[in-house]
Amino acid sequence: MKAARRSIAFVSGLLLYCFGAGAAMKYAAIGLPRQVYTALGGRGSLPVMLGEALAIMLLLFLLATFWAFLTLRPTRRRHRPYVAWMMSGVGVAWAGWLIFGAFSFALRPRAYSAPLQTMLLSSGAAPLFGALNIFGVLAGIWLAGRWARRRQLGLPGTRSLRRHGEGEPPAAAGMDAAESTQAPHSVPPQPS
Repeated sequence: MKAARRSIAFVSGLLLYCFGAGAAMKYAAIGLPRQVYTALGGRGSLPVMLGEALAIMLLLFLLATFWAFLTLRPTRRRHRPYVAWMMSGVGVAWAGWLIFGAFSFALRPRAYSAPLQTMLLSSGAAPLFGALNIFGVLAGIWLAGRWARRRQLGLPGTRSLRRHGEGEPPAAAGMDAAESTQAPHSVPPQPS
């Protein structure tokens, strides 16, 4: 069961980053109204690109926090959140997107003349597809992991004290250390 929860966290992290990268590309393609661009110096100016990158990072942070909390929240106290496994899934997805971006960058010669700020901040530009996006996703997972851990500690323990006689310690419930551990209906061995 532990391996299944780890696998779910890993795959969820992988899917989260892939969905986030796709959503970031979609948001970057929408852009802001033209009046905002003209007031701030055009779409290619550093303040506009930095503002768009921070807005997309904030959206990905909120998405990652919600997604990760739904994945990591424990249902029982003994189910601890596997934040590291989810972050490793995000790391694998980021590496995959980076390799894909490197190939798509190499296949388009026009991309070589793009300014550095475009390659670093734009969510639609290969090879990084928005360098700040990975930080937004990782910060969202970290925050969701803290909330999941806090929720786990607030859950009741999984071991019931009723087994020992309604909250009494085992010695007070009449159990002796010298008692047999055989089941009540088992037959004792016959002396020979």
